[in-house]
Amino acid sequence: MKTPNGQRILIVDDEDSLARLMQALLEHLDYEVDRAADGQKALQLAAERSYAAVICDLLMPKLNGMELFNIWQHQAPELARRVIFITGDNLGSRTNRFVKLSGRPCLYKPFDIKELISALDDVAGVYASS
Repeated sequence: MKTPNGQRILIVDDEDSLARLMQALLEHLDYEVDRAADGQKALQLAAERSYAAVICDLLMPKLNGMELFNIWQHQAPELARRVIFITGDNLGSRTNRFVKLSGRPCLYKPFDIKELISALDDVAGVYASS
């Protein structure tokens, strides 16, 4: 079993209770976790630190997950390749097309913790659990 070795994860979600729950869970698995309630704050944090993975809600105020991902594709493509999208909404055709074209995993709320850990393993390259 590999461990996260203090790898840092960024959670970008305006739903505070879910973000706090994911943070507690990931910290229990020895990840270091930062949270942002919108894409603008995520841009700021990503400019200051490096992240093994980003768990990003698609629908948020100010700067949504699609807009944030598009910015990172141009400014920080290595970070864009580490994004895991999450959403609680049925994806419209435009959003669904975006997710497919992005090539990034997308978890649908409510998702199972095993799904999240599996996606993190794929993106960050570590096994968070046995």
